[in-house]
Amino acid sequence: MKKQLTMPWTLQSILFDCSTVNRKMNRNLRHFAILLIFLIVSVIGGAIIFFQEARLPQNSTMIHPQISQPAELIIDKDGYVHICAQNSNDLYKMLGYMHAAGYLVKMDLFLRAANGTLSEVFGSEYGDIDILSRTVGFANIASNFISRIDPGVFQILNNYCDGINTYINQNTYHLPRDFKIRRYSPSRWKPEDCLAIQRLLAWSLSDQLIKKVVFYKLLEIYGPDKILEGFPAVNNLPPGSFPVHNTQLFSDLNHLVDSHLQLLDLLNITAEDMENSWVLSAGRTIDNIPALGGELSGFLNDYHDIIELTAPGVSVSGLSIPGIPFVLFGCNSTVAWNLIPEGNLRSIRPADNLEIILNPVSDITGLYRINNQWSDFTFRQERIGIRNKPDTTITVRKTTWGPVVNPVSGNQNNRYAISVHWKGFQYSDDLKSYLHLYSANNWETFKEAVRQHVIPAAEVDYLDIHSNIGTAQYVSDLETYKFSERLPTLSRLFEPDYIAPTHHLFRNLNPQAGYIRHHRMLSKFVQDSMIFTDIFKSNSPLSFQDILGHNTDRQAELLLPLIFEIISINDLSNAIHRRAFEVLSQWNCQVCDLSPALSIFTTLLNKLCEQVYKDEMDLTDPQLYSQFERLSDESFLNILYLLRRGESSWFDDIRTTDIVERRKTVVLTAFTGTVDFLTEQYSPNISQWEPENILNQNQIDRTSFLLAMTSHPVIHKSSVRVQRSHLLSRERTIVFSQNQLNSGNRYALIQAGARIITVRPE
Repeated sequence: MKKQLTMPWTLQSILFDCSTVNRKMNRNLRHFAILLIFLIVSVIGGAIIFFQEARLPQNSTMIHPQISQPAELIIDKDGYVHICAQNSNDLYKMLGYMHAAGYLVKMDLFLRAANGTLSEVFGSEYGDIDILSRTVGFANIASNFISRIDPGVFQILNNYCDGINTYINQNTYHLPRDFKIRRYSPSRWKPEDCLAIQRLLAWSLSDQLIKKVVFYKLLEIYGPDKILEGFPAVNNLPPGSFPVHNTQLFSDLNHLVDSHLQLLDLLNITAEDMENSWVLSAGRTIDNIPALGGELSGFLNDYHDIIELTAPGVSVSGLSIPGIPFVLFGCNSTVAWNLIPEGNLRSIRPADNLEIILNPVSDITGLYRINNQWSDFTFRQERIGIRNKPDTTITVRKTTWGPVVNPVSGNQNNRYAISVHWKGFQYSDDLKSYLHLYSANNWETFKEAVRQHVIPAAEVDYLDIHSNIGTAQYVSDLETYKFSERLPTLSRLFEPDYIAPTHHLFRNLNPQAGYIRHHRMLSKFVQDSMIFTDIFKSNSPLSFQDILGHNTDRQAELLLPLIFEIISINDLSNAIHRRAFEVLSQWNCQVCDLSPALSIFTTLLNKLCEQVYKDEMDLTDPQLYSQFERLSDESFLNILYLLRRGESSWFDDIRTTDIVERRKTVVLTAFTGTVDFLTEQYSPNISQWEPENILNQNQIDRTSFLLAMTSHPVIHKSSVRVQRSHLLSRERTIVFSQNQLNSGNRYALIQAGARIITVRPE
């Protein structure tokens, strides 16, 4: 037999020990892996639970502890909400609840901007906005006015705020994730908060502050003759000689405007281009249905709600702004209206609802002079909380005219108290106007409703079931007083045809053309025939689809023919310059074509403004041109009229002494500079100059509405949005969507697939 080989016991024991260790290690690794997977799953699951947001139930029941009787939510296939309640108190509680469910983050942002409490949650970098809000006093105005408003309006506001607070209290642990990421809680709402937001919007939608400061600074340096030459769209400059104060006031005024611009940027409110709204009688549409509509201001693109409200005494549908519990664009069963406040009030002649007043201050007594008498300031202390820092307290001084916006001491550098006199400081029960529109049933009752409104200024279209159409304008001019001294700048008081402030105008009832179209040009009304050849001037009836799909860039429509008259492709030698010129000349001015021409035109317009105005403005004040850029329609209109006039001294670059630039040189330089900029910044391939990847989102995003006035009114909505192609991509794409709200027909909604949520009291 062969002898069996055996390992020495020492080696055998070593191998046995290694095997045991390996088994133990493998077992430990498995345990560790299981533990790690468990921890990862727990963390992910915990994060999902922690960041889970409240959702409305599917076809089911929900509890609303504040309502007194069962109510009903019908959510149609497009996601629009129809609220049906057995009494108006429950109706507005449900409206507040639904607004909070969809828009609580932005509602809280607007509320904090109005109340001056941004720094409490976002930190000291928002301090200037808080100081501006406290100084203007949106919340203070609301607190002073809340006891004076119509009792019916107060009841609506109170119920609406109850609904908002109910949503917050019910969903404390499932609020939008923005609150958890930033680690703060939303504010609880009070009725006066809605008034504060209404005043905040009235302030923010006026371009008067920026415009008055910009033109004041220009007047101080160049005088009225030079300004009239360079800004032919302006016809309301003050008489007298300049300079008056030289640059003494520039620093304080710049600080005021800078804070104001920070507020606008926070709220995404910009000085928009020319307005587009309209109303059509039945004979102007293919379906023989009267309609009205328009295009929303940019900040409302993602901050509006389309709803239907039904309760005893209330039957309205339309568009509302969360934070204000009324339908601003919509209809009842008989009358439709459109009173959406437009960016910088561009649908009408701008109201002078703001003046900047200068009062001399004594360096001895600290009093200010008014009507040759010395008066005491009034004072208000405002405590501002700052996140992770000690609170601060500011003192708000006020003159007879309004809050003082600069430090005053009476010394050589602060000889004047600069105060803001604004129409919004005067009492007005504007929300009562919205409430009265709910029951309006003809032109006369419509006018009575509009007369309740004072601020913000706007234009209101009228349409009724009988195809009557009309327009009302309410203008919130300040009353004419003998001020101590106005800031010497443009004002309606200096217009040649100015007589007295006009508060309400009613015009264009059933015009012969069968339609009303609004454009704002210059600082005054002009006839539609002077402006555009657009779809509404067609002799043929229009389809709703054609109206909603008509997205023409109105600035391009006006300016490009003039550009092509001044320069031609033969003036260009560079191949890419010539190709870009061809692309621009072949463009049909449609915004939604996704054409690189839109990028070229928008950049060209900016370059033209730089070529014409920036050199003079930089010499005046380094901040002036950036402020002027915010007045987009003002800058466009003046460029347009200046180029039409021919040659101007403003075309000459004052920084160059060896050459005098002329109109053609300016346009040619702006065009080649545009192409060079796009080539260097993006691509030498013009096809890659897609607007969605070059322009700002608010230059592309558009939302249009059309309300067809039938026995069951229908609201059509068309939107253009820029979105990322997917979560991890930097590329953006344009998304088009169209949907509609059918009102007044519960059973048709259910048959079309709407879901029903029964809301019960606790």
